[in-house]
Amino acid sequence: MESGFVEALGWNQYGGWRIGIRSFDKKRYYYYAHLRQGFPYALELEEGSRVQAGDVIGYMGHTGYSTKEDVNNIDQTHLHFGIQLIFDESQKEGASEIWIDCYQIVRFLYRNRSACVRNDATKEWHRIYDMREPDDSKEQRGL
Repeated sequence: MESGFVEALGWNQYGGWRIGIRSFDKKRYYYYAHLRQGFPYALELEEGSRVQAGDVIGYMGHTGYSTKEDVNNIDQTHLHFGIQLIFDESQKEGASEIWIDCYQIVRFLYRNRSACVRNDATKEWHRIYDMREPDDSKEQRGL
């Protein structure tokens, strides 16, 4: 979705295996839940990791709704995805949270997705094409 850093990673009794990515400006939070049992994330991923938009960070599954870790308690494999706007840290948790309807964004990204290939040795997936972040210093100088 957007480059950022891993803010949350691990088991949640409702969301199962989940990942939370925070944008670098800290104004957006991307939530991915119900990831795959046994191997939910990319191997090198940990809290604090920097991720680029388009990186393969995890794998769809149907974990969650269990106090016991690594349990599949959902019938259909799917991805629970959410986008939270955070204009002030007090909005991160509680009654003032702002979650947006991301359906149109997901449709757009689905139509413009990058191809991925599987590494049979590690069973991980990686995108075929690297993406680069724009060089802000060039944009600021008008180059």
